[in-house]
Amino acid sequence: MGGILRGRLILLVLILGVAAAAFACGDTDEPPPVETIVTVTVEVPVEVEKVVEVEKIVEVERIVEATPTPAPTEAPAPTGPAIYKMGLFEDPISRNVWNYLGGPAGSVWTGYVIGGYATQLYGYSPQRFDWVPVAADGFPTPLAQETIDGIEYWTTEVSLKQGVTWSDGEELTADDFVFTVNTVMAMQLGGNWAQLVDSAFVDRAEALDSHRLKIYFKSTDADGNPQTPGLSVWQFGLAFMPILPEHYWAPVVEQAKQAGTMPQQIEALFAHVPDGEPTAGGLAFRQWEPGAFFENETVPSHFQMGAVVTEFANGAYRETNERLGYTEVAYGDATGDTVLELEVGPHFETEIFSIYGNQDSAILALTTGDIDFLFNPLGLEKGFLDRVRQAPDLEVVTNLDNGVFYLGFNTRKGPMAFREFRQAVATMIDKEFVSQSILQDAAIPMYAMVPEGNAFWHNDATSKIGQGLSLGERIAQAVELLKSAGFTYEQEPEVGEDGEFVSSPGRGLRMPDGSEIPQLDLIAPSAGYDPLRSTFAIWIERWLNDLGIPVRAQLVGFNVLVDRLFSETVAEDLDMWILGWGFSIFPNYLENIFHSRHAPENEEGGYNWGGYGNPEYDALAFALLSETTIEGARELVYQMQALLAEDLPYVTLFTTPKVDVFRPSRVEYPYTEVLGGMAQQQGLQHVVLIK
Repeated sequence: MGGILRGRLILLVLILGVAAAAFACGDTDEPPPVETIVTVTVEVPVEVEKVVEVEKIVEVERIVEATPTPAPTEAPAPTGPAIYKMGLFEDPISRNVWNYLGGPAGSVWTGYVIGGYATQLYGYSPQRFDWVPVAADGFPTPLAQETIDGIEYWTTEVSLKQGVTWSDGEELTADDFVFTVNTVMAMQLGGNWAQLVDSAFVDRAEALDSHRLKIYFKSTDADGNPQTPGLSVWQFGLAFMPILPEHYWAPVVEQAKQAGTMPQQIEALFAHVPDGEPTAGGLAFRQWEPGAFFENETVPSHFQMGAVVTEFANGAYRETNERLGYTEVAYGDATGDTVLELEVGPHFETEIFSIYGNQDSAILALTTGDIDFLFNPLGLEKGFLDRVRQAPDLEVVTNLDNGVFYLGFNTRKGPMAFREFRQAVATMIDKEFVSQSILQDAAIPMYAMVPEGNAFWHNDATSKIGQGLSLGERIAQAVELLKSAGFTYEQEPEVGEDGEFVSSPGRGLRMPDGSEIPQLDLIAPSAGYDPLRSTFAIWIERWLNDLGIPVRAQLVGFNVLVDRLFSETVAEDLDMWILGWGFSIFPNYLENIFHSRHAPENEEGGYNWGGYGNPEYDALAFALLSETTIEGARELVYQMQALLAEDLPYVTLFTTPKVDVFRPSRVEYPYTEVLGGMAQQQGLQHVVLIK
């Protein structure tokens, strides 16, 4: 199904996810054949065998100041038999896909409203996340080595489905894919674009004819060492790239290229308001009144509308599309018991996202019947959860999360540059106390970068620094860590006789060079926007000051926080921050967030805001990009998680139970259990039925 949210890293909360989802990873390198019943039988040449990826985007849950606002003006009631009524408690930032995936507009709220605009070569099947064709006709040819003009490449070919059109009636062709790749590379776009079109591997894409692509990958790295485009680069990278319409965007891109320097060109591209932009994902923009509502309309000519998707208990997948005249079968024989069957829509004429000023007013709208589904990437406090559970016509669904809230460090400058300092900070944070006692189990402590809900990739054997320690033990271990790195005290902190409180905070803490530790700023979202993260920030401030580290928590509006991270002076100004991510299932985000090449000083729009650089980690991360097997990738991901849990560029703090709330008397979903939750699947906009 169409959609640009599938396969990206979301800077949630920069963002999040959740749910008990079944997914499978095959044991063999070669998946079973895909059978195009109306035409030919195509061998599946991908070494992906049912890998699941729940969203990788980096969606910068870019929120606008979460201050209370009046109730939104009433959205117009569009004509038509069915309207999907949803709620947001922040405005989207932009309708520009270039900006969304590569710039400061990459907010989760933006993704919710424009996620149904674009299509891509490959994507995930509903609920189970099988790797399946979308705009592609069958699976790609196996990667092959090919020498052209004395230069060796890895190449693959992909056919596009015939009959796929943009919403303006123009045919979607191979030239659209080539144009999108060329634009990303020529303008050196960062963020999610840099992961989708990785210039360290992607050389070029060519249109062999209107519906056949040939993609060329570099066979050596910058130093001349052999490399192979692995799962991260091809199957879960370039294959997931949104395809944008050349006939609309080419003039816009050419005009942007006249703006001056490369950063100015990128800014000009991101600033474009895409009025009249054709789409291919089944939904198109209708109108937007900031602070009130955002409205999309269904595109009746959508190439997947009416397609029937069936998933079988034996692992097989089948998609039958009478509109385009094909049936595709993959991952086994399409026989036996079915576990899911649905018809692709959208099944409504329009959808309206009503915009509220905060969680409180949005939940009020939900309980009073103004909306039927609420997007909430932040988790629900107990008080909010009690309110929706008491409402007579609401259903609450809880899924496992596929995201993380974390404390980040600017590792470029002291004292955050010292690993022992970061470990001391982690030692002082009692995640269980805040999550269970203060937040009443609204949060779940985390210690690894891959969430536990993503069980195949989660390494539960990583270090769990600070877990299970008393206050006295935390203080003692943190002091020893600091002293082992050369930090010195005028007076070390002291714990009261009962071990329950610090009777005398540390004083005069100096760095190994003898300089005094300056006042450090810990920036985090305000309580009005996210009470969970603001609560952690306040307790971290208290514990670190007890240790003798002068820290001040600054609780700010989300837009203020994100602006600081995208600031040109982030390397100098940033100390520590608390945010969150929503992840894909295939964890190539471990490279995109932490490899040194993605620091903002090395990549425009890069997400490694803390400037973390470790040659050992960089080597593991780059090896992941070349890994072509699931088991090999898993081993690397385990090693990367273990190193991160010791090196701590982030201290993972918590995740949340993913709670989705909807009104079953008005909406019906073909499934509700899914890793990342229904909201992370864009509220199932392409399959929901309106009663």
